[in-house]
Amino acid sequence: MLLHEHLILPGRDGSDIEAQHYRTRINNTFIMFAMACFACFLLFDYFQVPSAWQALWVGRLIIFLCCLLCILQLRRGGVHSDKILLAGAIPANLFFCFGAALIPDALTLTLWNLSFSTCMLIAMPAWLVWGWRYQLASSLPLILCYVPIYVWLSPLSLTTLAGAGGAYILGTLFIAPALAHARASTFHRTIRLQRTLEARNLELHDMNQRLLTQQNELEYRANHDLLTGLPNRRFGFDFLERMLAESTSTRQCMSILFVDVDRLKHVNDSFGHAEGDRLIQLVARSVAQAAGEDGLACRLGGDEFLVVMPGACDMASQQATTQLMRHLQEQRLEQQIPFPVEVSIGRVTHDPVLQGDVDVDDLIHIADDRMYRQKRARRRVMAGANDPQA
Repeated sequence: MLLHEHLILPGRDGSDIEAQHYRTRINNTFIMFAMACFACFLLFDYFQVPSAWQALWVGRLIIFLCCLLCILQLRRGGVHSDKILLAGAIPANLFFCFGAALIPDALTLTLWNLSFSTCMLIAMPAWLVWGWRYQLASSLPLILCYVPIYVWLSPLSLTTLAGAGGAYILGTLFIAPALAHARASTFHRTIRLQRTLEARNLELHDMNQRLLTQQNELEYRANHDLLTGLPNRRFGFDFLERMLAESTSTRQCMSILFVDVDRLKHVNDSFGHAEGDRLIQLVARSVAQAAGEDGLACRLGGDEFLVVMPGACDMASQQATTQLMRHLQEQRLEQQIPFPVEVSIGRVTHDPVLQGDVDVDDLIHIADDRMYRQKRARRRVMAGANDPQA
């Protein structure tokens, strides 16, 4: 199997955009950190390795340029950020092998080995998220080239190398892949847990939305009439009670209209219940318009409606009644209703300054009585019109 196939980390696919951006930022930061380290060691080369500082500076310049190219590639697109970083790490390790071979004394070689191996073999796998395969690939120059280059160029013996940090390098070569594996495993486990948590949160959010929708639907059904969409009797009476209490406390007038649909049974029997429902809906639209923005229209049940108008005096309630009747006839003509559309209205205006305190039952009783008186009067008129002796 090819090396690049081994280096593909699990879980990296097109859906890991956020994780890939995070890895790219980490890789970019590490490269800038490495560039700063290379710059800081220029003085070390000049004072500790005076015989070869020019060659070391040329090597550091080359590595610096490689790091710049890696940063440019990462800025252009971080799809292969780990491979870009690996392309910078391999020349850096080769430079480490070359530079160590140019050091003429054991103490300087010890400092060189300890500092570089700590940065490249300890800090790198602990910082980056690229798994043990990438770490092993970046360490291959040390494994394969360090001793041959040292034997070829260094004036010191292998025994000196072993005592000058060689054992430390050997240990870190085994520790670094383990650190990289632990870091990558923790990262991928964190990503999986985060996605699981996001999925659970999304499920909980959807469940809460469904519960909220069901709650709103149940609340709507509990407080509204399904045929007309108007508030039902309970909701309307609660509103009337609150408005009556507010009217009493603020000493302002309020009016109610008790509306009853005439001849609904005749419509149901002659034209069918569908036309009867249509008549109820037509009246519901008219009473809702009569209530206005501050008022409330509700269906008490059957053919009865209640309109509550806070702050409405007697004249305003009379105008609302006239508009209601006009709106009914306009709808009848517009929808081409084949039967008369008539309602009986009991209108009551409560003035707390002149009338004192009343309760809801008193207002409803008065409005209901006035509505029935209007209904009986209309029936007498119709009966008189149909009497041939009249």
